[in-house]
Amino acid sequence: MVEMEEKAFQKAESDLNYIEKRVEFEIKKSHPDSPPSQENPVMLLEQVSAVKLRYKLFTTQVEKMAVEQKELIDDIQTTIANTMKMVQQVHQQTGIELSPLSEVERTALQQIEYSV
Repeated sequence: MVEMEEKAFQKAESDLNYIEKRVEFEIKKSHPDSPPSQENPVMLLEQVSAVKLRYKLFTTQVEKMAVEQKELIDDIQTTIANTMKMVQQVHQQTGIELSPLSEVERTALQQIEYSV
């Protein structure tokens, strides 16, 4: 999932670079004496650069969040697995019978044990 997001961000960055180069080309191609009446090309380039910078900062933040999210999920899974082990130990030491796990609970436990 993170790889797909990274590819999407890379494509967006590539698209922004293309737009910037295209605008530069159009400015150079047109006559400097007659800029568009409604928009200043220099201002457009500055805006594209500002958008690229904000985009880069945003992708950095998203990448950090993805790493932190994975670490958090790993910590939660480890905590749940350790808790299950402690419950089993207490069960064995006390001899108290616990109700069997439901199918959903067994599946969830298997997924946790598999990922840890």
